[in-house]
Order: sequence, then C-alpha cells, then structure tokens
Amino acid sequence: MISYPDLKDFFKNQKVKTIIAADAETRIAEKKGDTIIEKIPAGGVSVALDPIAKASGAVYIARGKNDVEKKLEDSRLEVDDLDGKYTLKRLFFSQEDIDSYYYGFSNQTLWPLCHVAWERPAFHKKWYEGFKKVNQKFAQSIKEEIKGKTFVWVNDYQLCLVPKYLDKPKNTKIAMFWHIPWPRWEVFRILPWKKDILESILKCDLLAFHRGYQARNFLDTVRRELEARIDEETSTIHYNGSLTTVKNLPMGIDTDVIKSLIDKEQIGSKENGINGFLTDGNRMILGVDRLDYTKGLKVRLMAIDRFFERNSQYIGKVVYAGILAPSREKIPAYETLKKEIEASAKLINKKYGTNKWQPIHLIYKLFSREKIVNFYNKADICLVTPLDDGMNLVSKEFVVASFFAKTPGMLVLSQFAGSAIDLTQALIVNPYDIDQVVGAIKKGLEMSDAEKIKRIKNMAEVLDEKNIYEWAQEFVRSAVTAG
Repeated sequence: MISYPDLKDFFKNQKVKTIIAADAETRIAEKKGDTIIEKIPAGGVSVALDPIAKASGAVYIARGKNDVEKKLEDSRLEVDDLDGKYTLKRLFFSQEDIDSYYYGFSNQTLWPLCHVAWERPAFHKKWYEGFKKVNQKFAQSIKEEIKGKTFVWVNDYQLCLVPKYLDKPKNTKIAMFWHIPWPRWEVFRILPWKKDILESILKCDLLAFHRGYQARNFLDTVRRELEARIDEETSTIHYNGSLTTVKNLPMGIDTDVIKSLIDKEQIGSKENGINGFLTDGNRMILGVDRLDYTKGLKVRLMAIDRFFERNSQYIGKVVYAGILAPSREKIPAYETLKKEIEASAKLINKKYGTNKWQPIHLIYKLFSREKIVNFYNKADICLVTPLDDGMNLVSKEFVVASFFAKTPGMLVLSQFAGSAIDLTQALIVNPYDIDQVVGAIKKGLEMSDAEKIKRIKNMAEVLDEKNIYEWAQEFVRSAVTAG
C-alpha cells in the first residue's frame, strides 16, 4: 500500500515542477464577520486532488467561484499545513464567459453528450466561443508557471482545449485525466466541434480514464474521426507528430482521511442522525448525491415506492434520507429534475406516511465532509444508483466509513458506476431494473451482520490498497515515461 509520505518521496525523486489545472478549487473562501475563512469542499475531484497537490508542492490553477474570492487582494493562496504546502491560483471570468463555458458548453453540451442518461445535448456556437476563451486563459496561466522540467496535469472535460492552447512547451509533459465517461463514437460524432477537441487531447503525452471501456471508446472515436496511427498493443496514438498513450486508471480515495473524520464516540450509535430522522428506531437508507439527472434519482424514488409497496412490514421503521447538494441550478434540466423528484417524494409520503413518520426526506444542504462521513457510518443502506458515472467516490467513502461501524451498513451500487469495478462485494444492480433494486434493498436490510462485515471488510481492504496515492503515482509515472 502506498502512503502519503511515499507519494511525497516519489514526486521529490521526479525533480519536476508540477502544475495541476481543474475547474474546481481545493479551497472556497467565505466571509464570517470581518474574517475570511478558506474552507475545504465537502467532496468532489478537487478534494481528491488536494493531498496530491500537497505531496508535489504544486501550483494548482482553478476557477474562482465567488465574490469573496474576487475581492481578495491576492489571487494566489498559499495552502500550508503539517502535511505539505502548495499554491492555489484562482482565475476569474465575466459572468457571460461563465454562462457560456460552464453552464453552457461544459454542462449542456459535453456533460449530456458523455453520459447515457437520455438528456439531449445542446449545440450553440456562442457557448463554444466562451468555452474556448476560458480554456485559453487557463492555458496562458499555466504557461506563466512553467519553469524548467515541468509536469502539467489537466483535469476533466471542462479544460479539454487547454492542451491545444499550451502547444507543448519545451521540457514539459502534459497529461489529462478525463473523469467522466467517454461515449461511443456513434454518440460523439454528432458534436460539431469534435475534431477540435480530439486534436487538442492528442497534444497530451497521456490521457487516462477510470474504466477500460471508456478508453476503448476514445480509441475507436479517434480511429473513425482522424487519420491517426493507433497501436492496439500499447494503446498509443500517433497523430500530427505527437504520441499519446491512453490508459484506464480507476481513481482511489484517501482512506486515511475518511478514517480520521469518523467520530469514534458515536460509533455504534444510531441516534441523533440527519435532522433526527434516525430516532425512534428508524433504520436509514442513505443517498448522497449532487442534484443531477445522471444520478438516477427519479428511478431511485420509484424503487423506494415499490419497496414499501411490497414490504409493508418496513413502513414506519425505515426512512430514505436523500442528501442533495445543489448543482447547476441555472440549467433548465436541473430545475425540472428538482420539481419532479419533489413531486415524487410528496406522493410517496402521502401514500405511506403518518403524522409521526414520513418515508422520504430530501435534504438540500451542503454538509461538512466530517458530517457526511459520519452519516455513512450510521446508514443501514447506502444507495448509489447512477445511470452513468465515470467513477463515484461516494460509494468508496461509504465503504470505508461503514467498516468502522459497530454494525456496518450495505452498499447497493449501480453497475454503471465506475467504482463497481473495485467494489465487487456490493449489491450490484441495474438502476433501471426497479424490482432488482427493491430486492437489493431488502437483501441489504436483512443481511446478517457476519455477511455484511465480510463484504465491507473485503472492499475496504481493496480501497486501502488502491488508494488515491497509488492512483496518483501510477498516473504521474505513466505520464513522465510516455512518449
């Protein structure tokens, strides 16, 4: 098992400057009275990248998200604690650029295009122009930081044009991790700007995905769209004088951090849960999601409805607590989704609820990471049922947190989540198969403690071995040796 000190030593031995670029920042500035507090986000890719930035002493370039950050005198924040330090460099954009780049092209064009969730992507040239503008600014900011032998790590679909605008500076290795699914060629081919994006990505020395089928989809897309030479044995692409290696590297989590966040005094206690929903002997089915149509929220509520319909003995004894982080609220599809799931929850509560008990609780709130981890620790079932997901770190965090519970819970996991490749002892389901999900919920609630302990222990050991440090080391090693 690779540890944080191991990763730190690895970066030291590479003797390269590391620059990490991502849309999401690792700290969010908030004002409390006259004091500015830099908070760590509750979850997401940026949280996973934070220890990697520390281990490498990186310059981490991200988009600033709020007015508090805009008003700071210095756009650079020195993140420094006992584990290590790095520089967070924030970039700021006009609202018009953000609307085109983020709410437009990133999340109404690329996001639905890449996810099999049946949301139709929209194609607007204005959005693409704004997308290019933001990517150009990211690339320029990266160039300003390049000095000597440099490793540039570009993260995700929002920054897919950055490699093109970097134009491969001397003594620089460029690697990109694409964190969401890559669709089949038959889907990707409808994108009007497909050639621009493919040619930009092929400026990288390394391109990595979470799953093998995603890498294969990319190779097939290049084969059909560009006159490139592809070596199937080495998964390399020769195009316009560049050589790009394509790999699948499932992302791990920082298991040590999850363990450290568990409130040891509360282990074994099922009381004082989320807003008191765990009192009076209720067992909890937990969902932790961004409010997003790819997360399978509508079919999940259908499964909860059918579960109570077929298992009336659990009425009044089990609740579903859905923690939903607000997401992309300016996009119509997300507004519609919120209305639809609220209507479904209302009907289910009317159908089964009493004056003292409601089966569905939707909680629109950003909890601290520590609180989320302790909710995992207390849950009887964690429902992670996306329709399509590059990885899904919630499922992995739940397993680690549940391992330390006196009575562990059980994970019901979509076969379409990237994490299913590692979490084979979960109850794997097709989220579209409502009866199968219902059966898995019942099986998880009725599973013996011995069986749950065995399954959770097995998965926790896998996650300890395939942790975030092992993932980062393999990604960087693959990048610096590519080409």
